[in-house]
Amino acid sequence: MRTRTISIVLGLVLAMAALHGRAAVATAARGGDAPPLDLKRYMPVAQVKPGMTGVGRTTLQATTIVEFKIEVLAVLKKFGPKRDLIICRCSGAGLEQSGVVAGMSGSPVYIDGRLIGAVAYTFRWSKVPIAGVQPIEQMLGVTDAFPWQATGPAQATGPVATFAAVGDEALTVPASALASADVPEAFSDRGAYQMRPIHTPVMVSGLTQRAMARLGEHLEPFGMVPMQGGAAELDLPDAARLEPGAPLAIAMVRGDVEMTTMGTITEVVGDRLYGFGHAMFGFGEANYPMMTGVAKVVVPTLMSSFRMGAPSKEIGRLVWDEQTGILGRIGNDRAPLVPVTVKVTGPGRGAEQTFRAEMVHHQRLSQMFAATVAGSSLTAHSDLPPDHTVAYRIRVKPEGRDPIVHDNLAVSPNGDAYIEMAVRSIVGQVMENAFQCLAIESVEVEAAIEAGSRLAEIEKSRLLRNTVRPGGTVPVELKIRPWREEPRWITVDVKVPDDWPEGKYALVLCSADEALKQEMLEAPVRFAPDDIESLLAHLARGHRRDRLFIRLSAPGQGIAIGRDELPNLPATMRSVLMGSARRKVTGVTGSLVTTRPMEYVLRGGRRLEITVDRQAPEP
Repeated sequence: MRTRTISIVLGLVLAMAALHGRAAVATAARGGDAPPLDLKRYMPVAQVKPGMTGVGRTTLQATTIVEFKIEVLAVLKKFGPKRDLIICRCSGAGLEQSGVVAGMSGSPVYIDGRLIGAVAYTFRWSKVPIAGVQPIEQMLGVTDAFPWQATGPAQATGPVATFAAVGDEALTVPASALASADVPEAFSDRGAYQMRPIHTPVMVSGLTQRAMARLGEHLEPFGMVPMQGGAAELDLPDAARLEPGAPLAIAMVRGDVEMTTMGTITEVVGDRLYGFGHAMFGFGEANYPMMTGVAKVVVPTLMSSFRMGAPSKEIGRLVWDEQTGILGRIGNDRAPLVPVTVKVTGPGRGAEQTFRAEMVHHQRLSQMFAATVAGSSLTAHSDLPPDHTVAYRIRVKPEGRDPIVHDNLAVSPNGDAYIEMAVRSIVGQVMENAFQCLAIESVEVEAAIEAGSRLAEIEKSRLLRNTVRPGGTVPVELKIRPWREEPRWITVDVKVPDDWPEGKYALVLCSADEALKQEMLEAPVRFAPDDIESLLAHLARGHRRDRLFIRLSAPGQGIAIGRDELPNLPATMRSVLMGSARRKVTGVTGSLVTTRPMEYVLRGGRRLEITVDRQAPEP
């Protein structure tokens, strides 16, 4: 015991030492050993005083950079962790009418020709245009030299919380996805009286309104607002200018569907480009296409005015995203993108429609973008019929692994949302799990839409004979009620194995969803992967929803040691093993499971009891 304690303490000491070393490297990378600020070019926050005046630069129309005036009202020390903020009143360029505009994030501010920082914060409902300016020295501290690796085929450290039934499949949910601490609170209603980062417009094209609404729910916690915009405009010669005050676009999805965040360039130093003055997502390491942009129109509103725009030419890639701004590298290096293909057939759609897009590769974000493209493509032609059934296939190809393929059915009222959730679950588990972050090579979805719901409820059941010999057959009548149709009875013959011992046994006839719940109760070990291989094997399993599941409880009970199941053990042996000091010993009960193809997607189930008796009368 003493040796074990010493080992644990030593491990903790080594871990703390590693973290301290990593923190030291991070501090050095973020300015600890950085050269002093060029005081001819920049004004440090320590020199900024209330009453000083200057100018800001931004783009409100096309690619024309305009100036606006600023007056320093205050300098807030320790506004954030070891961060200050400059509070300025803005005027000119129409800001008295519009206020601070969403899309201005990153607009550089100068005093006496020296850059003091970037417009980054504002107040909601402010009667005058007051902006929070991110000091430039805090922005220049943004670096891509940080030793973390947030994406790529690296070992993930987040625990897997639980398995939950999502769609037709039990899928792991990363604990990080459930933690409220991962969602910024600055954009909630609780931040109404706080200075907060300016909302980031997300220019979207090719999405339906329903998909836009669902996308907005996911982006809102990050301070992003999706709005209808145009596709990339590649024929604008002035849009290639890389100078402070010019529009800056970061592409997340492009192709038949486009999603691009819009902000403003703050500073360009060599091949480094700084912008926004606040986080985009704030996940640290990034790898997104970086583009110039064009402003279309400023829309003044009482709550928060915004600038509509469009991306233009690709100029490099975003490499880092943190609280004080974003950092991009200018050049010919391009961010890798994941192809997403959706093929749709259905009533009124004529020939098969194919939608193609490319999305950024990120362990947290790719699942959201893939799901949004899939869900929107299903309703691109028109909304699904009020009563509908969608036969779909999802194919997700992890890098260096066999593809994960799901064939199943979704029924009204929200077949598109159901498929969207399934895509999100599969992609999310491949990329964000407790074992290994696998890269995704491609995502493919095929969907065949038909009018009419194939949903049917299992209402009643009755045994035509409840006693049977080993090897015999028990006939069961099942009453099902198809959607908006008269109920009907079907007969199911359940065969008992020849070697089944005498006794009473539970017989469950149910839907795929109910069968999944039963299996999770009987053998939870099957839903608790302990490595990447078992996780992928789990994701490859499927429960067809157009099947009747027939579950006959097996005699005896067993255990699982790790993932190895030992069914039907003698009671004494099971008791000894369950009470031993072995780790990962769990109890399991078994069922003989068969399925019967159905023309319906079933819901519900019925539980019966049969008796196996060698003296049972012959049928």
